[in-house]
Amino acid sequence: MARMMSTTESRERGLVVALSVADTVSMDTPLRALSPHDRDLVTRASMDTWGLCGVGVRRGEDWIGVVLITPDHALPRGHPLSGAGLDPHTAGLALLHIDATAPMGTSKRLCVGLTRRLRGAVTGVEAQSSLMPSTMSTLAPSRAWLTGVGFQPLRYPPNRYRLDFATLATWIRKHLVWESRPAIAVSPRPAPAGRAVHRG
Repeated sequence: MARMMSTTESRERGLVVALSVADTVSMDTPLRALSPHDRDLVTRASMDTWGLCGVGVRRGEDWIGVVLITPDHALPRGHPLSGAGLDPHTAGLALLHIDATAPMGTSKRLCVGLTRRLRGAVTGVEAQSSLMPSTMSTLAPSRAWLTGVGFQPLRYPPNRYRLDFATLATWIRKHLVWESRPAIAVSPRPAPAGRAVHRG
């Protein structure tokens, strides 16, 4: 069985919540990479399209993790995703912010939380990676970050990655073990009754 988090652990990790336009108004530092105009364009278009503009992890008064999404028609001019546009059945990763104090696993929890809320509305999320494999940007995450949370590279356009909702659950079972909900809890399958479990 998955271990339940204590109240203290839950407070330290924060909860993954859907973001509204009102939530983003007070986010200065996490959203600094987008101009006020572009931020308003992206968040309002996402709310109109999907009923949320992203997901965030809040610890006390601080947002320690934020993912903003955008439909293709609202991609700001000059955004790394804007060159080739998006698959019409996907959302675009418009902005990513992970605070330096965020606990390990925050990135994965954000992506799983986003998947849960968008599944059925789109088939996945597309992101443009930074040109350097390990260089992180709020608008173009590193390849290491993207592949670490389940994004897979596309053949075209260059440096484009997709988080495919249809295969994410399989990827999680293969690569991750979650401690508890509300992320995804993965527990070992119990042995059939009457059969001993041998550990080498």
